[in-house]
Amino acid sequence: MPRKLVTVRRISALTPIKGADRIESATIDGWTCIVSVGDFKPGDLGVYFEIDSLLPGSDERWAFLAANSGRSGSPPADIRIQTIRIRKVLSQGLLVPPAVCPEVVEVMDRLQKELGRAGMEERILTMSFEDVLGVRKFEGVTSEFKTAGNIEPLAEFPSFIPKTDQERVQNMPNVVDEWRDAVFQETTKMDGSSMTVYYVRRDSPYYDLLPPLPEKTVASQHPNGRVGVCSRNRELGEHMGKQARNGSFFWATAQAAGIPEALARCDRNLALQGELCGSTIQKNFEGFGAGVHEFYLFSIWDMDARRYLPPREVHEVWAPRLGVKHVAVEGYRPLGEIASSVADLVKRADGNGLYGRKREGIVLKHVDGAFSFKAISNSYLLKHGE
Repeated sequence: MPRKLVTVRRISALTPIKGADRIESATIDGWTCIVSVGDFKPGDLGVYFEIDSLLPGSDERWAFLAANSGRSGSPPADIRIQTIRIRKVLSQGLLVPPAVCPEVVEVMDRLQKELGRAGMEERILTMSFEDVLGVRKFEGVTSEFKTAGNIEPLAEFPSFIPKTDQERVQNMPNVVDEWRDAVFQETTKMDGSSMTVYYVRRDSPYYDLLPPLPEKTVASQHPNGRVGVCSRNRELGEHMGKQARNGSFFWATAQAAGIPEALARCDRNLALQGELCGSTIQKNFEGFGAGVHEFYLFSIWDMDARRYLPPREVHEVWAPRLGVKHVAVEGYRPLGEIASSVADLVKRADGNGLYGRKREGIVLKHVDGAFSFKAISNSYLLKHGE
């Protein structure tokens, strides 16, 4: 499901900030945002731009957020919403009164005429407005865009495999109450690039949906099927792996770990999904040694069953069977034993990663594999400017 970047939220509380007369802290679900005093009352609706929203710099409404207004006649740079501290108070996102966004007010007015006030509020809280406001998600430059020789990816990410994505726990204020007695797998979230390695049998209906292979490809082709390697948004040709020293490490890492051969031996329509980490990935926040790149498995999609395999099975059976590394597993416990609130989960996300640096956070997966979410460390977000 695409991430909702711009939504209408209800302000649940307003908290004064010590030593500040003009600003206060607004609570919306599990988030806190700094707002101007007088903009809101508890119970009001506001338009919320989540962190990593990229606002169009050409929109004058956001000029007050811009670091500069462009140089030498160039258009203003787009504006990324990040986690910051103001007067030692955390602010995550941008919250503005609906009147700042007439596009949203127009929808609210129409819905109120159709459904009444209560019906409008119920409906508007489920909608998103990034498209109408020209907002997109900030995407850092990753290895998939640094391949040598301007080699193009094979195709878009396969439509028959879900992209890796987790909802943030702050957007799920009731999750602990609703899932308190359910058992979850808790894992460390690693900071790298999303990577998927799939195997499709020749007799699968998905085989005909695969993009044509370039000439002289070897690792992709197997007697009974085909292997593919993908970044978050693209399928990549195996020729990219031969140029790893110049920037593309997806195929090279998959081959070094023996993943294509292991999947071919299993001869099932499966997609391994995990994190590609290493010295050239995401500024090496994890702290890998020079030239070291590794794939860390966190889930397996069963194409025939159209579901994720149970996470414990992936961890204890499939990772050893395939000979691949798995992200660190903290344990399997009822969610209510892991934390008592969203705030507890966010605090729990703090900690150290594989090589002692601040970790990105944690991921919680229900043991049936059908439901999961993440908690990102605020310390990590502040440290890395996210």
